[in-house]
Order: sequence, then structure tokens, then C-alpha cells
Amino acid sequence: MFPCKLNGGRSIPMRYNVLTYMLLAVSLMFSGCTVTTNQRTNGQVPASGEKIPYRDVMEAWTKEARIYNGLLTNLISKVTFKSAAFRRAYVEEYARLYDIENPEYDNLMQDELTEAANYHDFLFAAYVPEKEWDDFSKKTSMWKIYITRDHVEQILPLEIRELKKKDPIIEYFYPYMTTWKSIYHVRFPVSDPKTDSQQLMGDPLDTITLVMTSVIGSVEFKWEYNQ
Repeated sequence: MFPCKLNGGRSIPMRYNVLTYMLLAVSLMFSGCTVTTNQRTNGQVPASGEKIPYRDVMEAWTKEARIYNGLLTNLISKVTFKSAAFRRAYVEEYARLYDIENPEYDNLMQDELTEAANYHDFLFAAYVPEKEWDDFSKKTSMWKIYITRDHVEQILPLEIRELKKKDPIIEYFYPYMTTWKSIYHVRFPVSDPKTDSQQLMGDPLDTITLVMTSVIGSVEFKWEYNQ
């Protein structure tokens, strides 16, 4: 049943074809009722106070980029920025799956938000056709990975760590992490280590960019602070 009634109190049944439904929707608009349909976020942040599924939040904070050499693919990489907004959604979904209540829930949330305040963390999956190119975590890596705030300063990572490929928790929360991709965690400082005075993101107009560059090409992943 629709959440409103026609004049006279008669309920509106659902048995209508598409044309009838459209005409009925127009009629309801003029009678002071609205017809609401389910809408996906498509990567857009919802209105304040609106709760959306974890998967939609994850997609909003995940970017993909590729490097091509003619018709050949040299790199496929997908990166999730673990922002404070993402971490909140992660904890809520984790608590739902494992039926976690207070005070454990509050402790988990506080831990994640503390991490967000101290670090910029990224999780990325990468595919490269040559085994020797898959050396992102090595000190002698062919890749240089860094972040910038509005392309002003290059900030190098504190850590690049390779994760296990077969982890059911990672596979659930990051479904693009397939077995044929390598998985890495990259951690950066929140403040510029050269000045130790300015956060990399804080102003609503800030854009943070993660860059991966090498002799086979470069890719960039951008996120807006106010997204």
C-alpha cells in the first residue's frame, strides 16, 4: 500500500501498470502526497542524518585507475581512502555483522576515529602483468607513492605493507580485492612532516591526491574533503 490515501480515506492498491502508476503519482503530488522510490547513492554522500549501506559508502571513497601501453594493460589499481566517514560506516557494518554492542562498539569507533585523526590510510589492490613490477612495499621498489594536498607538497608514506590475499574479512569489506590482485596498506601522516603545522586536509575545499608513478607510467586518485 502507498503511505497515503485518496480523498475519502480509500487506500490505493499496488496493482497498476506503469502508465497508471505514473498518472497516479502526478495525482498524488497535487493531492499533497508523495510517492517515494528507493534510490542508490551512486557515490554521492547522503543528506545529513541519512544512513546508507556500507557498500555505498565504500564505493564513494574508492577510486580506480589504469596504465595502458597500447592495447596492453600495465596496471589496474583500485584504492579506498579510509577517511573518518568511511571508518564510521565500516565500524557500523562490522558491529552489525558480529552483533557488537556497547561498550565494545564505542571502543571500536573511538579507535578508528583516532586512527583517522592521526593518519591518512589507504587500502589498494593492484594487478600488474609482470611479477617484478609487483614490488610496491619494497624499499627499492620501481614505484614511487606519495600524496599531495592540492598538488602543493609531496608527502611520502610512513609505511607500505602487503596484506594476505585470502582474507574473508577483507574480501567482504573490499569486494574488489580479488585473488589475482596484490593487496597493500599505505599509511601517511596527517600533518606535513616538514612543517608539522598544517593538516593535509581540513579545509572544505581541500583535495587529496594519491599518486603512483614509475617507469611504466603514472596514475592519480583524487578525493575531495567535503565529498
